[in-house]
Amino acid sequence: MYKNKWIAYLFITPMLLFLIVFLIYPFSVNIYNSFFKYKSVLDRNPAYVGVNNYVQLFTTRQFKIAIENTLLLTILVIVFQVGIALILALLVSEIKRLAGFFKTAYFIPIVISATALGLMFLMFFREKGGLFNQILANFNLEPIRWLNGMDSNVTLASMFLPTIWQYIGFYFVIFLTALNTISDEMLEAAKIDGANDFTLTFKIKLPLIQNVTRVVLVLAITGTLKVFDLPYILNPIANPNGETFLLGTYMYHVSYFANKNLGLASAFAVILAILGVGFSGLVNVVFKQNKDI
Repeated sequence: MYKNKWIAYLFITPMLLFLIVFLIYPFSVNIYNSFFKYKSVLDRNPAYVGVNNYVQLFTTRQFKIAIENTLLLTILVIVFQVGIALILALLVSEIKRLAGFFKTAYFIPIVISATALGLMFLMFFREKGGLFNQILANFNLEPIRWLNGMDSNVTLASMFLPTIWQYIGFYFVIFLTALNTISDEMLEAAKIDGANDFTLTFKIKLPLIQNVTRVVLVLAITGTLKVFDLPYILNPIANPNGETFLLGTYMYHVSYFANKNLGLASAFAVILAILGVGFSGLVNVVFKQNKDI
């Protein structure tokens, strides 16, 4: 097989064709559509408008709000979602008893569909009889309108909480798998040389999983840029007054409710792709690949 290189090409060609047909070609058409104004999805004679669709998006107040909210969520995801997943993985990697239980418990939210999680949190956030307001009532505090109030900060926090919580288990499993690949002999040798737990964590474990951390950050950031399901279920009309749009929910709003302009939605998709590639490149620059691992 290694002598006949054509065998390798034979196996990778079907996947390459799949990518061309279902990814590269559709995205190229999407870029082309972004320079036209469609009256409807079935419009066969759209008007060429150049970069007007892009200009319209960047001059729209709600688009700017969506970018700001998404960037805020991205920062919170990096700090709390990835951070908590890493801490949990470091802790679970040190225990022997009940390790399987913790792995399963933390991974359960990934198994449950986003729709089910959204409906569950809708019940938690209910103004009357919701779990969180019942807790507040036990401390003689007034109930809070988590999702239907006029305070956009409260609504954003209510949307961000389940979104961040949902994927902690996913990144936890990735980190834990990476930590389990570290040689026990290396850790034992470090302990013999006098390394304490702090040194083991920051001088050995974290540097050795640097490449995995880089991949996790790319997945977390790109996933946050296009997140849609949970925020939309919790707050489909972006209360209050469109102040809680994210890029994913606002693109859906533009595509199906605002004007149904296929060209504008295509421009939105191009911008989203550029942001994803840009942030991924930034992560790769900041967290350079460790080729020694």
